[in-house]
Amino acid sequence: MISSAPGSKAPTNYRSVQIGDISLKSPFVLAPMAGLTNWPYRYLAQKFGASLTFSEMASAIALAHRGKNTLRLLRNIPQSPPIPFGAQLFGKDPKTMGEAARIISYEGLSDLIDINFACPAKKVMKSGHGAALLRDPNLAIKIVETVCKCSKVPVTVKLRPGLYPPHPGTNPIILTLAPSLADAGAKAIILHGRYASQGFCGEADWHLVAELSSKLPIPVIGSGDIVTKEGAIYRLKSSGCAAVMLGRATRGRPWLFTQAMDLLEGRDPFTPTKELIFDIASLHARLLEEEIGPRALFLLRQVLVWYIRDLPGAADYRRRLTQAPDFTQQRAILEEALGGP
Repeated sequence: MISSAPGSKAPTNYRSVQIGDISLKSPFVLAPMAGLTNWPYRYLAQKFGASLTFSEMASAIALAHRGKNTLRLLRNIPQSPPIPFGAQLFGKDPKTMGEAARIISYEGLSDLIDINFACPAKKVMKSGHGAALLRDPNLAIKIVETVCKCSKVPVTVKLRPGLYPPHPGTNPIILTLAPSLADAGAKAIILHGRYASQGFCGEADWHLVAELSSKLPIPVIGSGDIVTKEGAIYRLKSSGCAAVMLGRATRGRPWLFTQAMDLLEGRDPFTPTKELIFDIASLHARLLEEEIGPRALFLLRQVLVWYIRDLPGAADYRRRLTQAPDFTQQRAILEEALGGP
C-alpha cells in the first residue's frame, strides 16, 4: 500500500504561499496538462507532495451549459489533510466566463479558479481563446474582473509574456498587463516564460519571472523547463518567485515533489524502491480503469511506459506494453519490469 512519502510534511524552512485565503504548504505545484492531469494523475501528485493541482483546461461555454464531459474534468478526490485543487478555465466572453465561475465556486467544484491566457495551441488561439487574449488586454482585464466578481473562491491567471518577443527597446506586454490583472482581482499570476509563438520550443525566460515577482503585490508562480528537483530549487531561489510549477517531468515521477521539498529543506532526497514504483504504477492503472473503463487500456500503453523508461531493457518493455491486449498482461509486464509482489 502507498502512504504519504517520507519528507512530504509541511515545510519548515520556507514561507508558505498565500493565494487569497488559501495557504499552500510548499512552493511546488502541479501544472495543468491537457489529456494528462485527470484526477488519478492529480491524486498521485498530491500524495507525493504537490501543494496545489489543476484540472485540464475546461471550456467556460461547456460549463455554463453543464456539459457532462467538461464537468467530469473537474472531478476530484479529496485527500486528508485537504490539498487545494484549482479548476483551469478558458473562454473569451466575460459573461460566459462569469457564469462558469459561479457554477464552479458556488457548487464547490474547486478551491480556486485559474483563467488560461497562456495556451498556444493553434486550434485554441484560432477561436480567440488562450494566449490569443493577449492581443486584447482590455478584454483580458474585463474577463478577470467579471470572473472575480462572480467567484467566491480565489482567482489566478496563467499567462505567457506575450504573443511574440517584443521589438528591441520595448517591453513584453506582461509587464503592464499583469499589474492590471492584479488590480482587477487576481490573487496570483502564473507565468510560463515562453512567448505564445514559441509554443514549447526554446528556453523559458525566467528573468521575466524574476522581474514580475519583484513588481507584483501578489504571488507569482513560475513555469517552464523544470525537469529535475535541482532545477526546481534553482528556479525558485534564483527568480524569487513564490512557487514553481512542475509539469511533464512528473510523468511517472509523482515523487518529484517530495524530492524537491527534501532538497529545499536540506534532507537527502527521497528515493523510491522498485517495489514502491510498482505499487504507484499499479495504483495509477487501477484508478484510470475505474475512471474511464475499457478505454484506459489504450491510455495505459502511454502511462505505464513512464514508470519503466529508465530501467535496463526499457525499450523491450515499452514495446510489449504498447502491444499488450488487456489489463492483465499489462500488469504482468509491469511486474516483470519492476519486481512486483
